[in-house]
Amino acid sequence: MDKKKLFQYIAITALIVLFNNCGQGFKSVNFVSNTSLGTSPTPTTTPTPVPSATVTPRPSPTTTPTPQPSPTVPPSPTRPPSPTPTPPPPTGTIDALTLNFEEHTPEQIGIYMPVRRSLSTGSKVTIRYKLVSDTAWKDAHPLLRINPAWVEGSAPVRPIDSFAGTIFDLAPGTTYEIEITLTEPGAATQVQRASASTRALPPAAPAVTVRANPSENLQSKINALSAGSVLELDNGTYNVSNLVIARSGTITQPIYIRGQSRDGVVLRNAGRLFQIQAASNVVIENMTLVGSGVDSGTNASSVGISFWNGAVQSNITMRDLDIRGVDQGIIASGETSGLLIYNNTLRGNNVWQPEYLHTNLTWNDDGIRIPGEGNVAFENTLYGFGDSLAVIDGVMSAAVYFYRNRIEMTGDDAFEADYGTRNMAMYDTFITNSGTFLSTDPIWGGPLYVFRNISINTFRGPFKLNNTNSGFLIYNNTIVRTEGRTGWGWVQFNNGATRNWSYRNNILIYRGGNSLLAYEASGNDPIDVTNNAWFPNGPVWWSNSGGSFNSIAQALAGLPATTPLFGTSTHRHFADVISESDPFATPITLGTDHLTMITSNTLPQLRAGTAPKNSGTAIPNITDGFSGASPDMGALIQGRSTPRYGAQR
Repeated sequence: MDKKKLFQYIAITALIVLFNNCGQGFKSVNFVSNTSLGTSPTPTTTPTPVPSATVTPRPSPTTTPTPQPSPTVPPSPTRPPSPTPTPPPPTGTIDALTLNFEEHTPEQIGIYMPVRRSLSTGSKVTIRYKLVSDTAWKDAHPLLRINPAWVEGSAPVRPIDSFAGTIFDLAPGTTYEIEITLTEPGAATQVQRASASTRALPPAAPAVTVRANPSENLQSKINALSAGSVLELDNGTYNVSNLVIARSGTITQPIYIRGQSRDGVVLRNAGRLFQIQAASNVVIENMTLVGSGVDSGTNASSVGISFWNGAVQSNITMRDLDIRGVDQGIIASGETSGLLIYNNTLRGNNVWQPEYLHTNLTWNDDGIRIPGEGNVAFENTLYGFGDSLAVIDGVMSAAVYFYRNRIEMTGDDAFEADYGTRNMAMYDTFITNSGTFLSTDPIWGGPLYVFRNISINTFRGPFKLNNTNSGFLIYNNTIVRTEGRTGWGWVQFNNGATRNWSYRNNILIYRGGNSLLAYEASGNDPIDVTNNAWFPNGPVWWSNSGGSFNSIAQALAGLPATTPLFGTSTHRHFADVISESDPFATPITLGTDHLTMITSNTLPQLRAGTAPKNSGTAIPNITDGFSGASPDMGALIQGRSTPRYGAQR
């Protein structure tokens, strides 16, 4: 991908390697008018993370974790928000907020509400939703208030004081009624209702209108397509050279470019196979794309499908594809909208070996990179890339969702959310063998949702929450790892304050040593860090926001109070439990170190009687449907169906 990475080596007692990464930014959405209703232990291990790639070098001071209490850093000065028009509110709407829906997507409804007048910091916005035909309402996750003062300053579009959030687990092509409630201290509660629809998936291709075979000029055939055309490629091998799609269909009459069979139609080129240029309403499906099959290092010269960044590409669907032997899979570097990428298998050229994992060789090799608005990638299987899922710097990304994917191996970040703006998510995804589970370096205010994911054998550490950062909500993930490159279960260096974030109902099992958590970043208020399961019960350091301790219990007792974000506890580690080293019904087996690649698809279902079982807290739209007195911690929650992970043939 387009990244620039920053190394900093600072020796203070021991060698610290700071790792940074890449990502992206913000833009307005369509207004929708709606109807309203009415003391410190001596450390035994020093965290030493390995560097990971970045795009935009920025100064990022780091500090060796020091087990000494430190006061919480006060919020940074407020930056002036970008100017936005504030017309009088329509009759009956919530007077303090303007309701916008994000670009629609198949299984989510994104909500964005700029603040139009002075509004108390204690104000809350809650959401309920239902099918239009139903009478019973469901609670969605409350909206996050975005504080521009807590956002790193180089966003392509500066965030403003606003509320945002997403409703998940919806059905495609369906209309929902949504109820929005503003609770403002000292003022009457205001309620607004509106309807919004999810996006339907494109139908199956209609009758073929034009055919092509390997002896014909395929580019000429593509150039002649128009709205409603269905081009079907006969089985065979097509040696191509940078095919360009610059034709558009319509919403009701898309252009289809498809293979007669997924395995039978093979397009080959060692460079780029397809480029989308100023096109919209196109479906590419049911074929195999084969690249060089040889890694090109950081050149990333073998590409499956790319998007030209000279125009906004919209409503492009890629489904039922096999893309293999490439450095980059499906990638955009500029603004896109309405991309649907599903049921594809993508295999890159990287391998799980030290020469790749401990160097920068994977850093530019993105699997699926889809910056912009209203883009989704779901039920895909990926192997052999650097960052499997990503957006990019310089583009405002909102309503970008990755879900139910299977990532078998990725040398850098499973999800590089860097530079995302708001209403982004990765959820219900099964990941094995990654450098990092999640990177936010930074995000531009959020919310970014990361929930119900499985991450096994992440070697640098689970999270890289670098830079001045806010707005990430991390819920119900299961993380199982052995020693990698850090000496800790989770280490986060102090290279930027983190605020307005939540970490709840997660399981973190670290079998690589006794040092559990070193969260060195300052800030951490408001924050929710509660109801999590940990192994081992080792040192816990919040050196720059409260102190350092020998155990979870000591941290709970000794850390200063903070302001909760969505929960009710003012204490970090409230209701945390110490997990067994393997609390799962079927054991999760790791190698002696991270270089043993995990090839099993065993799911980490909790065993009855273990500490994380029924020990979570209910979170609307995250733990819905749980059985028992309380939801399970971790990704697989009893009472909820097990997701489909990855592509199916």
